[in-house]
Formats: sequence, C-alpha cells, structure tokens
Amino acid sequence: MGNKIQQQFVTLDGQWGTRQVHYRRTGTGPLLLMLHQSPQSSRELIPLMELWSEYFTIVAPDSPGYGLSDPLGVDEAELSDFATAAIEFMDAIGAGRFGIYGFHTGGMIGVAIAHGYPDRVTSFACNGIAVPTDQELEEILSVYMPRFEPRWDGGHLAWAWAKNREQTIFFPWHNHTLDGRMDFPMPSPEHQQISIREFLRAGYHYHVAYRAAFAFHAERVVPELKVSGLITSATWDPIQPHLARLTHEPGCVCITESDTLEESLERCLEQVRTHTGDGLPATPATTPVPGRLWNQRVETDGGSVLVKRGGQDSAVPVVVLHGAGGSSATVASIAAGLAETRSVLAIDLPGHGETECDPDPDGITMATCAALALEVLDKLNLPVVDLVGVEGGAFVALEMADRHPDRVGRLTLLHPPELNAEQADAWRESGLPSFEPDWFGGHLLHCWHMVRDSRLYFPWFQRDQKGIHWQEPELDNRRLQQEVTEYLKAEGAWQELLRDQLAYPLLEKLAVSRDKIALCASPRSPWYGVTESLATRTELPFSVLHDTPRKWGAILAATLSP
Repeated sequence: MGNKIQQQFVTLDGQWGTRQVHYRRTGTGPLLLMLHQSPQSSRELIPLMELWSEYFTIVAPDSPGYGLSDPLGVDEAELSDFATAAIEFMDAIGAGRFGIYGFHTGGMIGVAIAHGYPDRVTSFACNGIAVPTDQELEEILSVYMPRFEPRWDGGHLAWAWAKNREQTIFFPWHNHTLDGRMDFPMPSPEHQQISIREFLRAGYHYHVAYRAAFAFHAERVVPELKVSGLITSATWDPIQPHLARLTHEPGCVCITESDTLEESLERCLEQVRTHTGDGLPATPATTPVPGRLWNQRVETDGGSVLVKRGGQDSAVPVVVLHGAGGSSATVASIAAGLAETRSVLAIDLPGHGETECDPDPDGITMATCAALALEVLDKLNLPVVDLVGVEGGAFVALEMADRHPDRVGRLTLLHPPELNAEQADAWRESGLPSFEPDWFGGHLLHCWHMVRDSRLYFPWFQRDQKGIHWQEPELDNRRLQQEVTEYLKAEGAWQELLRDQLAYPLLEKLAVSRDKIALCASPRSPWYGVTESLATRTELPFSVLHDTPRKWGAILAATLSP
C-alpha cells in the first residue's frame, strides 16, 4: 500500500445494528488507531497520517455520525459507547492489539477504549482532554451544543458560521468575557469553510460525541487506567489547564504539559512508538447493507469515487447521475425507489459530493464526468448498464451513450435542462454565483436563498412576476439544507460543469441515441414544461411522474431495460 492514503467503508453488525464506517488507511508496520475531534472527521488527520505513516499502519475512522460514518441512531450517548463502536470497527477490519492517538474528543475516546478494553490497547496518547467542573459541565450541556435544525430563513447557517468564528475567539465559545478570550488569530475564511463543511456533514448528529466527551468525567476514569499512556496538551490549547485536574497513582500514565503543538505531537509519537501494536490484514471488501442504499469507495486512476449502491439483482443495473451542484445524496430518493426492483448505483461526479479526484487537465465537463463514470463501471465489472440522468446528469448520460453505445442499454432523462441561446446567456450572467467564503459568512445565506428561490422562481434568479413558479412550493427545510451542503462541497466544480452544460449540443446528442431514450418529468418541477415541449418536438416517449421521488421507481423502471 505504501504511504498513499486510501479511503474505504466497512459494513458491520454490532450493538447499534448494521452500520457503515468510513475510514482512511495508510502506511506499514504496527497498527495505530487515530481518532479525530468533534465535529470533524478523519480528514483533519491527513497531514499527521502522512507524517507518521513511515512508522505505522494507520487507520483513522470517521466517528459514528461524523464525516461519512453512519450515526449510532441515538440522540445521546456515553463516551464508552463510542469506545465500543470503535472496537466494533477494529474487529470488522481484522485488527488485534493496537496503539491509539487521538486529539480532543478523539483522545478522550482513546482513553475510554483503554479503560474499557485494556487487553486490546498497547499504548495511547491523548492530545487534549476536557475535565470540566460540575458547574462548568452544567453550563456547557445547557448552552454549548444546541441542536442543529434548518430554518426557513437560513438563520441556522448564520448561527453555524458565527459559532465557528466564536470557537476561535472564546472558550467556551459562549463565554464572551476577557477570561474566555483565546490568544491566537482567527483562521482564514477558507479554513473556517473547511470546518463548516465538516459541521454540516455531521449536521443533526454533531452534538452527540461533543456531549459525551464533556460528560466523560476523566478525573474518575484516568486513575483506573492500566494501559501505558500519555495525556498532554499544548500551551495554546484552552483546555490545557484541565490537566491539573487529573491524577494517576499507578504510574503507567504520564500527564504532562507541552509548550507547543509540535512538542505535544513529538511526545505522542514517542509514546505510541514505545509500545506498538500488531499488524493489520489487507483491507476487507465493502459488503452491502440489506434494505437500504449503502456506500462504497471505488479507486480510479484519478482518485477515490463515492458510489451509493443498493437494490435487487437485475440483469442490467441502473446508474443514477446527478447534475451540477448535486451528488449521489441529492438523487438518493430516486435511486431508492428504483432499488425496489433493480440493482442501482449513484455516482458522485468529479468535484462533487465525496468524490476526491485529481484535477483533470480538460476540466470538469460532461465528457470528463462521463469518462470517470465509465471507469467506475469498469472497476465494478459492469459492462452494460441503464442510465437515469437527473437534470444536468441527463447530459452526462447522453455523453456516456455517445462515447460507448455498447455500454448503455436504455437512457431515461429526468428534467433535461434545455435552454435556448438567450436563456443560456442569462444563466451565464446571473446563474453562476460564487460561494467563496468571506469573513462574515454571507456566502452561506447566498447559497441558501439560491436553493430556496429555485422552488419559487424559474429561473431562480428571475424574481419578478414572470418568473413565479406556480406550483405548490417544495420547501422542506432539511431537503433544502442537503442541497445547500452539496453546493458548498462542490464550490468551483459545479459552476464549471454548469458552464459546459450551457453549451451542450442537446438536440444533436438526442438524435444519436434516440432509439434508447425516454423522457420523464414531474409537474411540480420548473423543468416540466421544458421537458414536455422537448418530447413533443423530438417525438420521444414521455412519462409524467407524480407523488414524491421515492415513488417514481415503478414509472422509471418501466422506461428501462426489462
């Protein structure tokens, strides 16, 4: 494997049922488990994984409910639950004994693992530990982590950005006093945007591990530890003073301050190199989760692609393709409906969702998206598929059929976004806003209202009487937030793909594959009239979709291969 960082999902059955854990793996040598802070993911550990991979085989899971790992399905949990969940993960990947490094919440989960499962842990290093007093804990539990719930006005995003800023100014973030002020500069908007994306990935579950960590009572647990360990914290860390609240009589745990982050990391590395773990078998294949869509990583020449899969075995699988700014998550309800009768895949296209690919020299276009999707099918040994393209994903489907007609059985195009020259020019001028982060978070509200206005006006930027979309508005706040999150993850990429879409020769491509094509549209979509008109002019089969996307499966399946 060398020192390349790979990403994988493992499916396990445990105390919280069947769930998937997303993790990163790199290096060779004895096994080290790395654990991230909340509400981040293993992504934050990439630099350290690269540095330490010469010493260890490193696995870094996303904790349950964070990053891309399934949550435990509970609103509150103990840190011992996260320790058990980590052991379930290590069992699932074939791990024996191992060392642990963790930062903040991750370090405290490491302490909980060492406490609850000492026979599995050779050594641990905890970099930052919270030991609140009873009064501090009461305040933190009441104020620090309010539940995240989208608001119609986008106010939840303004709050999330402001909270993220405050966490770099005060500790706790709600303690707006001189005593609470921290002595380091506010990170750049770009750095804060990374944190916001991780927060939004955790979303409705962000508070669970947070709460568990603060309520851990490390002062009771640490004296009982029987595993060699280090607990440290750098001077800049606002919880470094909490080290003085810990004692450990037996002497197998060293509790010490560090002057700098670099010093704390050096001490942690020395600790886990002194008592090393076992090796680790080869990465196990990802297995399905019965009854629902499940995630799989596919390694391509360009990088790691996320694919959602599910459904019944069928002679010809169905691939669902999203458009610019979307992802497999935004078309998951359509894929789930098809999965009731067909084998289904939904692919995150380049620069979108959770696909992480090297930049293509030709940019992000319909052609490069089609090429990546075809490579994924090659890796999965799927020679022939049917395609369902949703909005701009319809153009990716057409490109795949044009390039490799032998690989495509049928194409169903759902709301293909046909525009005339004048309309395309209007989109180029007004429909490609940048959501580059600014200091004050206004870009988040810009994105929220763009997505929300797309339900109220057509096009979304024509906010006059002529642009009113006269259908019952689909304004479910959680659905809107999901789309906002995907746009923010695809910043830069979605605009590039949409620019290519605006110049795409739709009628020409339809003519090439017309014998395979069917068109579908929902009357509630602003693209309904466009699709109906396109079907009339091209004399292509046209089906009307009613109810919710989850119920479209039977109609869509009827347009595909038997």
